[in-house]
Parts: sequence; structure tokens; C-alpha cells
Amino acid sequence: MCQVCLRELYNTQQRYNYTNIQVHHVVPLVEDYSKRLDDSNLISVCTYHHSMAERGEISREELFNIIYEQENKI
Repeated sequence: MCQVCLRELYNTQQRYNYTNIQVHHVVPLVEDYSKRLDDSNLISVCTYHHSMAERGEISREELFNIIYEQENKI
């Protein structure tokens, strides 16, 4: 599921998007390849929100907060 859609953030069109899910590296691999498999750097998002995250339209801070919530089931 798209973690951004689940929270109904950033113009979510579909509720609980289950299709076209991708993994986004919050800290890009070109910046720190060693974080490529760190759960604290990975978030599942739909293609729409992945594009937004890649362009910086969803801040890293917000993405890290979502990851933290998911890991700690807040």
C-alpha cells in the first residue's frame, strides 16, 4: 500500500492505493549507497507519490516521519 495514500496526503486520488506500488529511497542511492536496504530509508508509495517524492514535493522529513510511524505503529 502507498503509505502516503493511506494518510490521505498530497492530493490522494485513490484511497489506500494498492496498484503500481514502488519503493522509494528517501536518501537517494547516489547520495549514500550504504542505505539502499535500510528499512528506515525505504517507503512504499504509488507511482504518483513516488514522482512527487523524487521531485522533492514531499519533504524527506515528512517521509522519514511516515516511516517512523509505520515502524512504530503509531
